[in-house]
Amino acid sequence: MSTTESDVVNILNKILHKTVKLEYSNKIIDTGIKECEDLLLKSIAFQFTEIYGRALKHNKNKDDEYEQLYCEYIQEWLNYMKYFYTLGGTCESKKKLWIKYIHNPLQKIEQGFNNNLPCNLNTDKFYDYFQKELIPGSCNDNDTISPMIPLSIGFSIFGIALICMFLYKFTPIKAWFQNHMSKKKESLQYINNEEKHDLTKNVYWNSDSHNEHDMNHITYHPSRL
Repeated sequence: MSTTESDVVNILNKILHKTVKLEYSNKIIDTGIKECEDLLLKSIAFQFTEIYGRALKHNKNKDDEYEQLYCEYIQEWLNYMKYFYTLGGTCESKKKLWIKYIHNPLQKIEQGFNNNLPCNLNTDKFYDYFQKELIPGSCNDNDTISPMIPLSIGFSIFGIALICMFLYKFTPIKAWFQNHMSKKKESLQYINNEEKHDLTKNVYWNSDSHNEHDMNHITYHPSRL
């Protein structure tokens, strides 16, 4: 194994070692990454910060060759994560999130460290290639309603109407419905007749009371004379 290959192995071992506690999570406080609701993307952002911080830590007092190796590895790692998360750059909704929570905060993350690696990291270029059959429909045009949605609703309403017509024509529901409407009509007619009867009684009673009052008035009036 050549010296360069052994150096690469050492680099990977140093910056990829697992730790229970994140060492550089404070570097993303003001970047907006914590507000990201996508847990996978948030994990990528945290992991990038850890990798960058560890690479910077182990690069102290090293020559330019080491710096170049660190930068190349970090770029390759970012390319892989970018391809993996955005489905090769074909998922528009994932690309927007990547730009917002990885590409845009990158400069702030680098500024959060006292010293920076001399890396010109590319985080906003996409391959735009992925197998179409593996791309979910939710990736693109999230703000528009799929033409299949109103079509499905129309077919559903049409199907319900056909079922109702079938039940009405060929099942006892027609006779039940007619019987129900007939009873309802009779009930309304009965209530209407009762109301008319009560109204007639009230008018008759008021008329009798008025006549009796007039008779009393007439009887009383001559007695005064």
